[in-house]
Amino acid sequence: MAVLKKKKEREAKIPDGSLADIAFLILIFFMVATTIDMDKGIGLILPPDSEEEVKLNKDMITNVLIDPKGNVFLDGETVDVDRVRTEVEKLLAKNPKMIFSIKAHESAKYEDYISVLDQLKMAKADKNISIAQ
Repeated sequence: MAVLKKKKEREAKIPDGSLADIAFLILIFFMVATTIDMDKGIGLILPPDSEEEVKLNKDMITNVLIDPKGNVFLDGETVDVDRVRTEVEKLLAKNPKMIFSIKAHESAKYEDYISVLDQLKMAKADKNISIAQ
C-alpha cells in the first residue's frame, strides 16, 4: 500500500513588494485630480518704492478707525458702515487728494475691515488709501 504524503498547508500572504508603487500612483492621481483653491486676498495696488518723502498736511488725511465692536469712526465721528461711501465721496469732492488712513483694532473683525475697504473702493478712493498699523 502506498503512503500518501500530507500536503503542506499554504499560507495566505499579501504581496508587499508593489505596495509602495500603488501608494505612489494613488498619490499622483490625487495630486492631478484635485484643484487647489487659492485665496486671492485684498486687491490693492501698492505704490512703487521711492526714497522721496512727501510732506502732508493734517487736513489732507482722514483717519478711519474700526473698533472691536465694528463701529467706524471718520476723524472721531461715528459713521455707519453703509454711510462710509457717501461721507468719503463728500470729502473727495472737497479735496480730491484726500488720503484715508485705515486703522483697525487688533480684535476687530476681518469682515468689518473688508466692508470699510469696499466702501472706500466704491467711493473711488482706492488710490488714496493708507493702511495704518
